[in-house]
Amino acid sequence: MSEEPTSIECDEHGEAAPTYVCGHLCRHPVQRWFCDAPSPDTPYPDAWCASCNAELVRQGGEWNEHNTDCLDLQILCHHCYQDAMARSVEALDGDAEAAWINAVTQGYHALREKQHALETTYGISRFERWDYDQAAGTLTFSDGGVPRVVAGIEFIGSVSEASGTWLWAWANFHNEAPVVSRIAAVREFGEAQGFLHLTVPLWKGDATDGWELAGVAAQVLGAQGVYRVPTDRGFLYMALMSVQRVA
Repeated sequence: MSEEPTSIECDEHGEAAPTYVCGHLCRHPVQRWFCDAPSPDTPYPDAWCASCNAELVRQGGEWNEHNTDCLDLQILCHHCYQDAMARSVEALDGDAEAAWINAVTQGYHALREKQHALETTYGISRFERWDYDQAAGTLTFSDGGVPRVVAGIEFIGSVSEASGTWLWAWANFHNEAPVVSRIAAVREFGEAQGFLHLTVPLWKGDATDGWELAGVAAQVLGAQGVYRVPTDRGFLYMALMSVQRVA
């Protein structure tokens, strides 16, 4: 048996990692993608469409000689894979789209109240400096070099203004474990509700999308609020899971 290739040559992107998707997704990417959550070892997991998933379910959740023919397996470079999967968020329509808009609206109003409470109680926008520590999982607000307020944090995701994309923290493997220990719950919520914007790792998005997604994530995580910090290319959104004054 020949080994799977570790790299392929893409006409558009050059040398890249190979990924595997069913032919239906390859030809029509604007639909829901089914796959495992990405991991450091498998950042681009095999993906298949709803019809292939139905065949998988019929066989008790296993691929075997009875259902693999439906896949018409195709190889894409990992850049093409990301670009194609990113388009899948466009498939949200009908009742699912209405439910998503409702979730975003509820998250927005709830987040406004949370942010107001944080400002009223702690005045977090008025401190001279903020510093976050991934290893400790904390965000510290200080004045004159003296810590005043410390928050336990969970990274939600980031917006790149350079590429015009949103990237979920659960798919960013540069993050340290203490700041991404709970964010997978947001993806799981998205899977259960069919909210594609919560399950696709990377897609076209801007700062407005970032706040909308942060509002939904804060609801799912039970966060006290959200803080946004600038990065070299855009913004990082983090959930404030606990907030307290420094004695």
